[in-house]
Amino acid sequence: MSNLWAANSAGQDIQQVGISGYAAAGNRGSFRALFADGQAMSVRQPANQDAANAVDPVDQAHADGFAMGFEEGSRIAAEAAADDREAQMRLADALEQLAPAQSGTLATMLSATVVRLVEQIVGQVAIDEDLLRQRCEAVAAFIDENDAKNALHVNPVDVPFLQNADIAVPVVPDPQMRRGCVRLDTVDGWIEDGPDVRLSRLKAMLDDMEGKL
Repeated sequence: MSNLWAANSAGQDIQQVGISGYAAAGNRGSFRALFADGQAMSVRQPANQDAANAVDPVDQAHADGFAMGFEEGSRIAAEAAADDREAQMRLADALEQLAPAQSGTLATMLSATVVRLVEQIVGQVAIDEDLLRQRCEAVAAFIDENDAKNALHVNPVDVPFLQNADIAVPVVPDPQMRRGCVRLDTVDGWIEDGPDVRLSRLKAMLDDMEGKL
């Protein structure tokens, strides 16, 4: 105290220096304390970050399981969708096969098939002599005795079958006639009978059915 009082008596600013030094020391002490706390916190901070960043194994297992389940579900859904598309394509193809044919197409095919079969049968079946005579007699019933142009056309191979037939008109061999067919030429036209005529009638019937299908 005597020194401080002496310094004041001498007019020297020792007190100010001393106070400044004290304040500096105090500031340095305070700075060191804060710095020390900062060091402590800086040491503890990485540990806190690691703890915060650490993942709970149970939560991680749940997350992994969810991800695996989602991927598996997506795969199964994609496979099911692909199977459905393939099944739809097969069904569409089957429906196209079963779809009705265009109007008249099926009837035309059936008609052509029936006609072809009948033609084959007619060509293979032997000529019935009695049936041929009946046809000739039925056609001859339309003969006009006053018509000199009457003539009965038959296939040359069938002429011998009519030698004993009671026909009032001359029989003319005609290579253009199908076997079993007869045609009576008159002044007014002609009259036909035989497989060709019946086949034509069959075709007409099938054509009529074709228009209705």
